[in-house]
Amino acid sequence: MRANMPAFGKTRPLTVADFSDFEAAYGDDPNGGVKRKDQGEDGRWRCFDRGAVNARNDNLDISWLRDTEAEAEEGLTEAEDIAAVIIGHLKAALVEIEALSEELEPELEENDVPEAAE
Repeated sequence: MRANMPAFGKTRPLTVADFSDFEAAYGDDPNGGVKRKDQGEDGRWRCFDRGAVNARNDNLDISWLRDTEAEAEEGLTEAEDIAAVIIGHLKAALVEIEALSEELEPELEENDVPEAAE
């Protein structure tokens, strides 16, 4: 989920209305042909050109909003919601670990020295 979004779960299900801001920012063309407006540093929706993404080694994990999620998580009381947040953190950590592993893989292969025969 994006920064500063509620935790979705049994007590706060994801609804069609949760996508309304995105739909307004994306535009009416389902193929993305509509000119979009960058909402800037304080906005939820930003435009990045190919050059900006390329400068980040094609890493699409771009963040600019400050996350107040920790404050929201402190107020959770339902076990299902707490579990959903924990699962979300674990999944995010796994994605980061996999990305790091992929980054290190070529380096590990270069340094792979065959074991000496006994």
